[in-house]
Amino acid sequence: MQTVVAPSGRLTDRFSPAVYFDSSVLIDYWMAEGLESPGETTEIERDWAVSTDHPLGQVVRDLVRANTRLSKVAELRRKVILGETRAWPVTSHAALWELQEWLAESAIKQAGAEVLGMVFWQRKSKKEIGDHLKKAFELWQDEGDEQHHDSETGTSSLEALMQETWLNLSYARAHGLQGISIAETVGFSWPPKQGDGEHSFADPYTLAYLQLGLADIMHVLMANHFGCRYFASFDSDFRRAREFIEGSGMLVLASPEEVLSVL
Repeated sequence: MQTVVAPSGRLTDRFSPAVYFDSSVLIDYWMAEGLESPGETTEIERDWAVSTDHPLGQVVRDLVRANTRLSKVAELRRKVILGETRAWPVTSHAALWELQEWLAESAIKQAGAEVLGMVFWQRKSKKEIGDHLKKAFELWQDEGDEQHHDSETGTSSLEALMQETWLNLSYARAHGLQGISIAETVGFSWPPKQGDGEHSFADPYTLAYLQLGLADIMHVLMANHFGCRYFASFDSDFRRAREFIEGSGMLVLASPEEVLSVL
């Protein structure tokens, strides 16, 4: 596997120029898997229309494919996977942690909806969802490896739930996040140091004043630290802070179309 960052924490020349994908981009990129290949189904389609006999199957698939934003992300995926890009997509483990949070919540709601109905799960708070996930994780640990994959009964229900809710990084690299490089965090300081003038950072206090949350600020600083030329996010908060982020020399890409324009 190629080294993505140098000892300084900056991306190596192989990954320059780079565009940083925050968690909002990763989630859309993940959901668009399959749409880049005509005729294949996406994770969304598999979740909502498991069978072609489902009475709502075709209309749901048509609605998903008519989503302009998702179709543009699918076009983005196609360029990345085929290696037809001028800028290299990278992300951080911080973004992956947020992807894990989204995946776990979405997957347990989907699995639970098939048993109890979606209305029951829609009323659950994130804390309640977290409690359910914690219980499932504890039961899965108590079950043990031998019961996870029993030679007679096959994969246990708990193991199947874990496979749905847990982000398997090896699987993600080959499927949902295919083509995106994950940069290790090396030499990152908090708060950031301006250094010797080689590169500057968007002021975290200004970003916080503009109501960007801690996770959002972290993504901006991580992208700056890596030396990315572009910062991609579909979170509207970054449009409000665009001029302050771009003052550091890093351009903000706030839509799939803007990302496509530099890839």
